[in-house]
Amino acid sequence: MEAREIEFFLKQMRSNAQRAYQGGIVLTAFLDEQQQYLLKQNLSKEVEIYLDGGFEYAERKRAIFTSGNGVNVNYKIAVYKILYNKKYLVLTHRMILGCLMGLGIKRESIGDIVLKKDNAYFAVTKEIAPFVFSQWKTIRGIPIELEEVKEQIQAERQMEIKTHIVSSLRLDCIVASAYKKSRSEVEEMIQAGLVLLNHIECKSGSKLVSVSDVISVRHKGRVYIEEIGGKTKSDRIMIQLGFLV
Repeated sequence: MEAREIEFFLKQMRSNAQRAYQGGIVLTAFLDEQQQYLLKQNLSKEVEIYLDGGFEYAERKRAIFTSGNGVNVNYKIAVYKILYNKKYLVLTHRMILGCLMGLGIKRESIGDIVLKKDNAYFAVTKEIAPFVFSQWKTIRGIPIELEEVKEQIQAERQMEIKTHIVSSLRLDCIVASAYKKSRSEVEEMIQAGLVLLNHIECKSGSKLVSVSDVISVRHKGRVYIEEIGGKTKSDRIMIQLGFLV
């Protein structure tokens, strides 16, 4: 999001927080990881915020603002399994998302899309679930059926952990090591706005990273800071980086 979009988003969320502070319960649409991070950084001390995406390890989640303890809250998420003839169709994330949005559904009403072995699942808000169920009948001319799933499906995140030895915990240093780039190339990427730290564009290569931080480079994937270890004899730092596979 651009700076103006972030400002507008936070204004909306502060309004939600105020309503919750006054005793209400406010449920948002699905939020992406950047929006979730902004919530935690800016509003988590003002009111209780709970998140759920319908899948275990979901990336896109709905948020509930409440002055209570969040017990037995209803996130109003429907998860569907797509039933189709696998002889004639190979489903992809883009294909499923395109079909849903082709129905006139906004992205914020759609949660994660999970492809697990030979099965495909997706989450939508309960508010639009009846419309999706009644209107979505084909994918590329091939008939499909939707089956609502009650048990929680795990959104698998296969991670490959690699050890890197770096001179410092600066963002530019970690990016250079993780993506096998020179420091000058990394600086160009940072200034071009291609590097995100915890889902927020970061223009400072000197920013220090911490455990659990997420680094993203546009079109090159994400890196997770899993562990920061000790130093080598040459005073360099051993770190564990996680790469999605």
